[in-house]
Amino acid sequence: MASLDTLVLGLGLFFLGLRLISQNLRELGGGGFRHAVRAATHTPPLASMLGVMSGALTQSATAVTFILASMLGSGMIRPSAARLVVVWSNVGLTALAFLATVDIHPLVAYFVGGTGIALGSVRAKPWSTVAGVLLGVGLLLFALENMGAGAAPLKNEPWFRQGLEAALASPWFAFACGFGAAALLQSNAGATMLVITLCGAGAMPAGAALPMIYGTNLGAIPLRAMLALGMKGDAIRLVRTEDLFCLASGLLMMALFVGERFGVPLVGALSAELTASSSGQLAVAFLLSNLLPALALSPFLSAYARLFDRFWPPAPERTLGEPVFLSSHALADPPTALDLLAKELGRLLGSVGVAPRRSAGGKPPADTDPELLEPEFLQLAAAIETFCLKLALRDGLGPAETSRLHRFRTALAIVRHIAEASAEFSIHLGALPGPVEAVAGPLRARLERLLALAAGAVASLDMAGIAEFHAQTRRHGEPITALRQAYSDGLAALETEQSIEAGILDTDFELCAWLLHHLAKLLPSLAPRPVAGALM
Repeated sequence: MASLDTLVLGLGLFFLGLRLISQNLRELGGGGFRHAVRAATHTPPLASMLGVMSGALTQSATAVTFILASMLGSGMIRPSAARLVVVWSNVGLTALAFLATVDIHPLVAYFVGGTGIALGSVRAKPWSTVAGVLLGVGLLLFALENMGAGAAPLKNEPWFRQGLEAALASPWFAFACGFGAAALLQSNAGATMLVITLCGAGAMPAGAALPMIYGTNLGAIPLRAMLALGMKGDAIRLVRTEDLFCLASGLLMMALFVGERFGVPLVGALSAELTASSSGQLAVAFLLSNLLPALALSPFLSAYARLFDRFWPPAPERTLGEPVFLSSHALADPPTALDLLAKELGRLLGSVGVAPRRSAGGKPPADTDPELLEPEFLQLAAAIETFCLKLALRDGLGPAETSRLHRFRTALAIVRHIAEASAEFSIHLGALPGPVEAVAGPLRARLERLLALAAGAVASLDMAGIAEFHAQTRRHGEPITALRQAYSDGLAALETEQSIEAGILDTDFELCAWLLHHLAKLLPSLAPRPVAGALM
């Protein structure tokens, strides 16, 4: 009973340690990962290196896959580079398995205690996040120590001996056990660490442990199948690329294992040559089970992509009212979700146009008319607001991200006001007689230009574009002042009644310009790294 208590305690601490490591490493590398993705898009070796680093940071190839699937739709990464990152992320996540081979028994209690005190005492970022990572590592080591102590007596239990005999007699049974463990833990690295710990404690021979480790790579396929429901186009093809890698890994390594049983020195012989420790040999085997398939598949990923195109064709074009960049999968990574939110907001603003609108009967609609804005605009605006609310309720949203999300919601409200003001401009423009409408042509062209600048600045959050947008919308700046003066001069040449009717158009333009300038001042704070000295 005591050994069972120790084993259960170890399992609980193991899950807690894995979660602390994954969450804090992802927070440390989130922003840098997105910037590195943009740099690695055109360079396959850099994409492969990025995959290794992202796997080591997140400890989950599934998490990397769905983050990249969200980024694909925004154009932040090309499909060819995303495939390489996903494949090589499997190599990076094997780093955690080598922790199971480390023996720090005399120091583990001090390590856990010290990192726990540091986490409770340090508040400043990123040091508190680093302390969280170290505490997770300490808990993981302490958990493995407890699981080893609790699992050692299991080798004397009849049911456990029968299971080992079945695993030794049938490697495919051991393979299925590894698959089941990884599916339960939702982590092939975590399942491998459990196997290494059991083997190091003498509860399991290496002959049964190797096929179990090979089976862990397939354990996440059921989870990905559920998470990918509803995905289309490049996103679903990327998920299937990761599934292909896992299948290739399992089949390749089992083929090598069977060959080794017939006397051909392969993975087991190489691992034994590199280290005498049974735990070290299993960690090396886990590394090779991901490295060899990555090397084998990387040159042929484009060919597999063309094959996948036949089964999962590109997604159809979406209507304006349907989000293009936002999806539930993007919520798993708040920094990426915020970047995608900017692109969707830019798309919403890009749908705002200026054209003469004439209502039935010749009378302009009232300002409160529900038809003032297009239904597709309202539908997409509601979808963006819903996405913001869901993101606000997610765990792991830091203070900076919470503040940034609040500013995005403010920007969404401004965009809606801009759309309403532009609609009123269009309505009043359509109600004017022909001669006045001709005089208002430059005013309309300038407003269309400002709306296009605004949409581009919001979608990209590029500081140069924001600065240009800010300069062009200054109320007393030269472009606006000169335009309004030219409009006034044109009205002076018209009849008095026509000039009075056209005066409201100048007021509408002024309101639109003021709202756009207000948005321009907000945009620097929406960028991932707000620039000191925001535009005023």
